[in-house]
Amino acid sequence: MGIMKAAAVRGLIPAGNKVTELRSDLFRLMYEMAEVLEKKYGREGLETAAEVFARLGAQDGELMKSRLGLGDTLHDALDAWVIVGNIMGAKIKTRWVSDTRVETEHPYCPQHAVFVERGKIYCEHVCLPYVNTLAKTICPALEPEVVRAADMDHTCVKALMLPEEKAE
Repeated sequence: MGIMKAAAVRGLIPAGNKVTELRSDLFRLMYEMAEVLEKKYGREGLETAAEVFARLGAQDGELMKSRLGLGDTLHDALDAWVIVGNIMGAKIKTRWVSDTRVETEHPYCPQHAVFVERGKIYCEHVCLPYVNTLAKTICPALEPEVVRAADMDHTCVKALMLPEEKAE
């Protein structure tokens, strides 16, 4: 038995390796679920996938508020996006357009990379329902927006904004 296998069998797996494997499995699950639901049920299947990810976003938003002490501001919603991005291994650039609008861009998004590798972009039915609901759970007054949709060559650009009458 090789040293790596012997260590793994005994549960001696470095934390970084565990995280990498879990991320990889999650990305595959996200893609496969959307693909299977689309093939079996068409548009309705994709809407079902979006509903599942929106529910997860709402649950995670509530958990982040209680566990991390996030409030209900635009800044808190942005923090939630950045935290999830960090957990998933994405690189995120933020750009404040005004006091009530911030745009986010991913120089690298591992989920997008999986979508591209597999030949179909499912961001609209997987990622966006999750992050948009996450943000609205943190700050119900805000309005998420897709500035540029993801395609095979680019990751998405998203924005969080507060309507002027609800500005912080």
